[in-house]
Amino acid sequence: MEHSIYWHCFRKIPGIGQTRLRSLMASFTTGEEAWSADAASLKRTGMSQDTMDAIVAGRHTIDPGREQSDLERNGIRILLASDGNFPTLLREAPFPISLLYVRGAFDEWNRPMIAIVGSRRHTAYGRQVAERIAEDLSHAGIVVVSGLAYGIDSVAHGATLRADGATIAVLGDGLDDASIHPKDHLPLAARIMESGALLSEYPPGTAAGRGTFPARNRIIAALSLGVVVVEAAEKSGSLITATHALECGREVFAVPGSIFSPASTGTHRLIRDGAKLVRGIGDIFEELPLHESREPKTSSDESEQKPLPENLPEEERKVLSVLSHEAMQVDEIIKSSHLGTSVVGSALTMLEIKGLTKNIGGMNYIRV
Repeated sequence: MEHSIYWHCFRKIPGIGQTRLRSLMASFTTGEEAWSADAASLKRTGMSQDTMDAIVAGRHTIDPGREQSDLERNGIRILLASDGNFPTLLREAPFPISLLYVRGAFDEWNRPMIAIVGSRRHTAYGRQVAERIAEDLSHAGIVVVSGLAYGIDSVAHGATLRADGATIAVLGDGLDDASIHPKDHLPLAARIMESGALLSEYPPGTAAGRGTFPARNRIIAALSLGVVVVEAAEKSGSLITATHALECGREVFAVPGSIFSPASTGTHRLIRDGAKLVRGIGDIFEELPLHESREPKTSSDESEQKPLPENLPEEERKVLSVLSHEAMQVDEIIKSSHLGTSVVGSALTMLEIKGLTKNIGGMNYIRV
């Protein structure tokens, strides 16, 4: 039986978190030795009587063999801080992470990673920016990290997958299907696991709670070379992630938005307080040692429009000429193109089929 399974068994005992687990790992040679240690040996680790009583009770209810079978059945493996492939950045974090759970194909934990986080209630602009940055990072060989939540998190994961990149979803719950939250994102989680991974510090069967998400955010920050905040309200979990990033010595990047948008209040405050303003991945690469990464196939920093394709029908040409990378509502397109509603609708449909425009939601269109 793998010795890591015994450390997992300790994590299932109430009161045994990452700090106490690290103390046990420092005091015993193997997990099996710790699991069978007598009271005197446990006491020498500095544990309280209540914690020792919980361990003794846990030994009667937790079967290591059954636990190993359950993990294998769910496709979940254990990463220990003592393992050679444990993420170096996470091992060096200012808080103890002794054990992680992983589910998925990914196993290159020292590849360069960038986190993309933001509002759960994102705008069309926020979606557009998150997709572009995630795609460009993927083309450059960077692993995109986020938290599988609604909003910018899921947008970043989805865009990375469409770009054939690798993405890591850090969860605030167990990695078994019954525990993954939100349930709506189980299909997304399954797609992530094909080339990336789900990651958690919590054992299977752990439900998400109020305190698990801030804890999850510190891992997102520590795992990454930098954190990109796309949109964030004045009080946002994304700002907690940014704070953790600073505590870990990571770079914080923020995307500017409209001064009238509540979704950009938090990002503007980050920029005011010293975060790097991001217009595209070029701004990220200026700050981070990513020289070994591939050059991106596309660039978010291009400000010039591509020339209009030849042989477009006149109506499509007029509609495309008024569009840019900034989202435009269909009523504005009609007004700017001086074309009728039905003509504009037909032209937009054809342009989208040709891959020249994109409906980013709410009848807002961009030129691609």
